Amino acid sequence: MMRVLRQIVFALCTVSSATAQLTAIPTDHPLRQKATVAAVDIATLPKAELLATPSVRVLLGYSRRPLHFPDGYTMGLFSFSYSTKANWLFLIDCRDLSAQRIDMPNNDNGSHCAAMLPNGDIYFTPYGNGRAHHFSWKTRTFKPVATQITKDIYTWDAIGASNRRVYFGTYPNAAFGEYDPATNKWDLHERIVPDTTYVTNLCEDANGAIRFKAWGPDEVWMTFDPKTRAFSKAGPPGDGGPAMSVDLAAKTGDKDIVGSIAYKGKTYAVSNPSGRVWEFDGGAAPVLLGDTGIPSEPSWWIKACNDGIAGVSYFGGMFRYDFATKSFKTGQLDNRAPGGNGIMFLETIAPDCVIGANYSQQNLFAVNPSTGDVRESETVVARTGGEPMCAVGFGGKAFVGIYTGSILSVYDPRVPFAFGTNPRELVSLSKPYDQTRPRAAVTDGALVFISSDSEYSKLGGALAVIDPATEKIDVYHHLIKDQNLPSLAYDAKHKLVWGGTDRWGQMRSHPPTQPRPLVYAFDPATRTVTTTLDLWPGADVVTVHGVTREGLLIASNGNTITLIDTEDGDILYDGESPVGIPAMVRTGADGNCYWLAQGVLYRWNLETNELTPLITAVDARFTTEPAPGTWLFGTATSVFKARLN
Repeated sequence: MMRVLRQIVFALCTVSSATAQLTAIPTDHPLRQKATVAAVDIATLPKAELLATPSVRVLLGYSRRPLHFPDGYTMGLFSFSYSTKANWLFLIDCRDLSAQRIDMPNNDNGSHCAAMLPNGDIYFTPYGNGRAHHFSWKTRTFKPVATQITKDIYTWDAIGASNRRVYFGTYPNAAFGEYDPATNKWDLHERIVPDTTYVTNLCEDANGAIRFKAWGPDEVWMTFDPKTRAFSKAGPPGDGGPAMSVDLAAKTGDKDIVGSIAYKGKTYAVSNPSGRVWEFDGGAAPVLLGDTGIPSEPSWWIKACNDGIAGVSYFGGMFRYDFATKSFKTGQLDNRAPGGNGIMFLETIAPDCVIGANYSQQNLFAVNPSTGDVRESETVVARTGGEPMCAVGFGGKAFVGIYTGSILSVYDPRVPFAFGTNPRELVSLSKPYDQTRPRAAVTDGALVFISSDSEYSKLGGALAVIDPATEKIDVYHHLIKDQNLPSLAYDAKHKLVWGGTDRWGQMRSHPPTQPRPLVYAFDPATRTVTTTLDLWPGADVVTVHGVTREGLLIASNGNTITLIDTEDGDILYDGESPVGIPAMVRTGADGNCYWLAQGVLYRWNLETNELTPLITAVDARFTTEPAPGTWLFGTATSVFKARLN
C-alpha cells in the first residue's frame, strides 16, 4: 500500500508518469531486491595510502569567556578540537606574551564548560562525556570531580559565582545547573522554559542572583536566586561593554570592533577587517597603537595590566602594547596541530587541486593529488566565524559555501590564498534570507547550485543558483516551505537538481511545521520545483546521495536506503543496504557509480545490483576522483590516495 501511495504522489506531481510506466524497470529486476556484495576478501584489497595531513591553528574562539587569574596578569583560554589531541588550556602572561600550554585530561573539551572561582581555581562541568574536572591555580594540576551528570548533556556556558559555586547551562536539554565544590553536590534543572534547547549567557548580578537566557526557538531571560532557590523571569542584563560613539569607517577605515576594553577612562579596541589596535579617548580622533597583521579574526580578548594592554585572538594571535614605551609587539600561541579539527569536505577543483576545510577553522587547504603538497590559508577565508561547508569545481575554480552567514565565495587555486580576494565573497544569504549554513553544492556544467539551512530558531532553507560567467545569483528562499535543504544531487539524464529536506530548524532550534521531509526535483531551465516525493511518514530528514547516469536516485532516511527511478518515480527498493548508508556516492570518470561505505570504496553494477569492493580507506568519510582511476579519501584529519587498476 505504501508503494502505491508513493507512485500516486509522483503522478500528481508529473504529467508523464503513466507513459513512463510503459518503460518501467521490470518487476523481477535485481534492483528491486536488496543489493548483494561481491565475494571479495576485504583484507586483500589495496589500501589507500596517506597523502597529506593539513594543519591548522586550533581555534580558541569557543572559549566562552577569558579567565582572569588572581595575579592580575595571567589570562586563561582554551583550544577546541574534536579530531585530534589538541584540547589545551593556555595560561598567557600578558606582561610579555609568554604562555604555558597544559593538556586537558582525556583530551576533554574545556572551552564551553570552564568556570573560575574567586581563588583562581577552575571547574569543568561535563561536556558530552559525563566527566568533570578541577584545576588548581596554585599547583597547576587537574583532578577528577565525581558527578552523576550523564554523557548526553553538553555544557554550553558556565561561570563561577561569588558564593563559590559553579553555574552552567546545557544543550540540547536547556538545563540550568549548579555545582557546589564544598559539598560536591550537583543540582540540575531541565527544561525550565518550554520550547527551548540552550541555556547560555550566564552572569551574576549585584545581588548574587544568576541571570541566564533560555532559547531555541523561544527566548526567555530568567533569574535564579541561590538563597531562595527560586526561578523567575527577568529582562536581559545591560551590555556592560564600553560605550563607543564613533564613525568607525571614517575614523579607521574599518567596519567592526571585534574586541575592546575600557581602562582608565579610555577604550582600547581591535577593528576588522584590518586587525589593527586603537585607543579611543572620548571625541578625540582614535590613535593607532599597532597592527596585528591578522585580518578579520572573529574576536579578540583584551586584558589591561598596569603597564599595558594585551590581546589574544580567536585563532591564537597575540599583541601587547606598552603604555610607557609605546612599543607594540605581536606573537602566536603554540596552537598549530595537524588535523586539528575535522575535515568538512573534499572536492576536486582541477586535476592538480583538491580542496577541503576544517571544522570551525574558517580555513581552506589545497592538496596536490600527485605530490601531496599542501597549501593552507594562513588567515581566515571569510569575515565571519565558522567554516566552509561545501564546494564544487567549475572552470578550474571552486564555488564555496561558508558558514556562518551563508557566504558564497569563489576560490582560484592558481592564485595564493589572500583574505578578501581569494577566496572572494560573492554574496551573503544572511540578510534578507536568514540563512546561515550552506550544506551542498553541485553543478550541471552551466550553473552552480548551493543549498543552505536557515538561521538558528528560524525555518526555511534556500537554494542559490549561480551563473559562473556573470556571477549573477538567484536565490530561492523557502524552496520547500519551512524546510532546510541539506543535500543535493545532479541528474544528468533528466537535467534536474534533486534535493532532500530537513523539517527542523538549525540544530533542532525550531520545531517543524511540516508533517514530513520530502525529496524534490528543481528544474534549472524553468527555475521551478517540478516534483516532490512524500515518502517517509514520521521522518525528520531525508538525504539524497546521488543520481546515476541511468537516472536512478539513491536516497536514505535513518538506516533505510531508497532507490527511485527518476523517470517515473517508481520506488525500486526501500530497505536495508548490505553495506550500510553510504558516506558518499560519486559518478566516476568511467561513468560507473561508486559508493564509499564503512571505509570501503565499491563499484555498483546496476544490471546485477552488485557492489564490488575495490579499495579500503579506513574511517574515510569523503572521496573524490581528481583524475581517472585516482581516488582521494578524507578522514577526520587526513587525505589518503589510491589508484584503481
